[in-house]
Amino acid sequence: MAFVEVAKADDVPSGQMRLFKVQGKEVLVVNYEGKLHGIGGRCSHMNGELSKGRVEGKLVTCPRHGSVFDVTTGECVTGPKIVFLKFRARAVPTYEVRVEGGSIQVSL
Repeated sequence: MAFVEVAKADDVPSGQMRLFKVQGKEVLVVNYEGKLHGIGGRCSHMNGELSKGRVEGKLVTCPRHGSVFDVTTGECVTGPKIVFLKFRARAVPTYEVRVEGGSIQVSL
């Protein structure tokens, strides 16, 4: 698979995330402890924008219903909660991310 340059290496500082559109797909790049991880930019529950949620360590929380995703695996570790009802959500896709020549590159 070919890598696509999306940003400069320092555009996603440690503990932060940033959304990129790569070949028509939304890829959320998260810097967890100095390593970059890429996951799908939309929640698998109801398509919430994960980039508008919050990142804490290796976990990203969807702002719509609180689904929590592990950025290292794409797995949903906590499903959405609406009022007192709890639901399940699928994992989100993961993408290989690397830094080369001072640039962040993503492979789809």
